Amino acid sequence: MNVTRDVVKDLITIYLAGEASSDTRALVEEYLEHDAELASDVAAARAESLRLPPTSALPPTAEKEALEKTRQMIKTRTSTLVVATLFSILPLSFAFKGSTITFLVIRDAPTVGLAWWATAAAMWVWHLGVRRRLRVSGL
Repeated sequence: MNVTRDVVKDLITIYLAGEASSDTRALVEEYLEHDAELASDVAAARAESLRLPPTSALPPTAEKEALEKTRQMIKTRTSTLVVATLFSILPLSFAFKGSTITFLVIRDAPTVGLAWWATAAAMWVWHLGVRRRLRVSGL
């Protein structure tokens, strides 16, 4: 079987990462014996990778933890939206008495209405922060 240079170049990444099977390793090493230019490129890449700081292996549950954290953030985004909307609108609740509209909270308890709007403002800030964090992650 005739292996082209492009095939070996595709395999070099796996070879340098140490994830190649023994057959692939043998194939790449055999090809590098005949191609001095590519062998020097591989040696330079190997030397460059030795200068990089070692990376720690992720624990096997890292993906599951990331998924759970993302799910929790989406739930938080939804909850803060609902609560912020509720506390924004609730002080404006009203009742019809005859032909007039009576605003219940603003008229009867303006400090409660202001407290609810302050809570709504805090929830909107929290909601926007969670949205920004999710937008950065692409969700």
